[in-house]
Amino acid sequence: MKNHYQKGAGFERELVTRFWEAGWSAVRVAGSGSTPHPVPDVIAVRDGRTIAVECKTTTGERLSLKSAVAGLREFQKISGCTAYIAVKFSREKPRFYTLDSFESRGNHAVLKSTEYLDFETVSGRQKTLQGKVCE
Repeated sequence: MKNHYQKGAGFERELVTRFWEAGWSAVRVAGSGSTPHPVPDVIAVRDGRTIAVECKTTTGERLSLKSAVAGLREFQKISGCTAYIAVKFSREKPRFYTLDSFESRGNHAVLKSTEYLDFETVSGRQKTLQGKVCE
């Protein structure tokens, strides 16, 4: 049975692989969870566009995301990247949330709606109704 760290690291590695397969250069940021600086888990770059992703996994229905959202907002402000919180619920495909999807309520970052993006949309590989790939 995998521990929480192993699940999270596995999810990060999975996203790095998927970004490479979609034509992006991507890296998993070493020590992203142990530095005092707001560093995302995954950074992907293609054609001058940069995506920063903070990855979370859970077996439950709720996550504590306030510090993750705050740190990613700071990183986004400094870098000018597009930033997402990616959540992997058990046995489901990852869900990507923009930072605008969250609002601060006391000690919590709360989703404003249940809408999210999938990997294909985030990576620019969303399929059209005819099955063609949009770039």
